[in-house]
Amino acid sequence: MFERDYLIRLLTQAGLMLGKAAGLRQQQKQREALDLIDEFLGRELRLRSRLAMGLSDDDLLSMLSVTGSPNAESVAVVAAFLQQEADLLHDLGETGESVPRYAKALRLSLFMLRHGMEIDGWDVRARVSELLKALEPYELDAETRRAMWRWHEAEGRMAEAENELYELADAQAVTKAEGDGFYERLAACADDVLEAGGLAREELEEGRRQWAALMKEKVS
Repeated sequence: MFERDYLIRLLTQAGLMLGKAAGLRQQQKQREALDLIDEFLGRELRLRSRLAMGLSDDDLLSMLSVTGSPNAESVAVVAAFLQQEADLLHDLGETGESVPRYAKALRLSLFMLRHGMEIDGWDVRARVSELLKALEPYELDAETRRAMWRWHEAEGRMAEAENELYELADAQAVTKAEGDGFYERLAACADDVLEAGGLAREELEEGRRQWAALMKEKVS
């Protein structure tokens, strides 16, 4: 009961703090808003923004875990504040700092969706849409593309997942075995599932042949 009460309080306080930061942003007080966010994260989660950005996603999720599993509320709060920080830094023209925060917030949010960690009253899907829009002008890094690839497949968007696979291949950020495994998973799907995901059986088999040819070409 204590933990549940704490998590409800965390979400409530986070919502209030996000509102305060948004108000400061409207007043063109971005630096003050950034300080407010960092103070909140340090007080409530013992986590400063700089530390969150310095950790790998896996290490960050481990920090936000309880009994071995990432805590949905904590992950949601960190993702939301990283997004807010990114907005503030973007306002200040500091894209070198804002873009990595948008990307990390997106990866954390996609992790939540893939693992069924949605929270009532905390619209993670809407945040994902906002983050994707914010990142549109920029080239996604391989880690973020990999998160997108997994998310599209988990959501049944087979054609979009296949597109991400080839983007990763172009960046030399995916292995032959990973691509083979992807096509094997898709081949095991029923035809109606494939078609609902934008990939007919014939297109799947053609894509599989193209993947094999691409991997053979890279080896040779």
